[in-house]
Amino acid sequence: MKYFGAVLLFLVVFFAVGVAMHFSLYQQPGVFVWSLREDADTGKSGFARTTLTVASSEPAAPAAEAPKAEPAKPVAAETPQAELAKDAPDPAKADEISLFDGKGLGKWQKTAFGGEGDVFVNEDGNLEFGFGAVITGVNWGEAPPATSNYELSLEAMKLDGNDFFIALTFPVKDSHATFVVGGWGGGVVGISSVDDLNASENETMSIEGFENDVWYKIRVKVTDDQLQAWIDDDEKVSLDLEGRKISLLPGDIELSVPIGIAAYQTRAQYRNLVWRKLPAGE
Repeated sequence: MKYFGAVLLFLVVFFAVGVAMHFSLYQQPGVFVWSLREDADTGKSGFARTTLTVASSEPAAPAAEAPKAEPAKPVAAETPQAELAKDAPDPAKADEISLFDGKGLGKWQKTAFGGEGDVFVNEDGNLEFGFGAVITGVNWGEAPPATSNYELSLEAMKLDGNDFFIALTFPVKDSHATFVVGGWGGGVVGISSVDDLNASENETMSIEGFENDVWYKIRVKVTDDQLQAWIDDDEKVSLDLEGRKISLLPGDIELSVPIGIAAYQTRAQYRNLVWRKLPAGE
């Protein structure tokens, strides 16, 4: 009887936490990620998986009145050299590939971790992950542009949650690794895995603090000899690859190859995903 009472108390507390968490996230009755809804056809109530939607509440701006045309002013003809310079691509960005256009998922696909939250492009043109029961993420649906001598960067912002808001998986020559930011309860930063040791166990580990609603620039650089990673302008990882085994932590994160972004029980947004080919010797 004593154990029955303890189990009953646990179930009551667990249910109350689920109701409170659901209402704080979705502002409607429900438990965890399931909402209590009434079927319009039958009139019966039941639970259904909640889907986050983003809609703009601002009214459309009235059309601006067209300005009156002014007499054209004479301008000097551009030289052929000036025209060529105007149309020439920026050499600094010639080797950059944008991996996200802010309009749709494109070549990204939702990763089937099981129990994942919603994945969508919000009204600001950012990739957003909803609050999942476990891991939520996307993975690149094609072969990566390269497996070495490249740089991969993006900006990430945690909205809510207490674990990693980004686990960035990327190729390292003939293998893959994950740069974990905010793992193991919200503070661990590091590479999983090095010599079969995860980010909380190997020498790349550090403890950092991260605030909600703040954009952080995440960047990894892979060459034939070295793996480096930064948060903003602060270098967090500098690992020589000679004689080291680089691999993924066995489990769900293996679904993130060849390039993947994931968050654990955390709502987050991402933008400015860029792949850059490194010049020889950089």
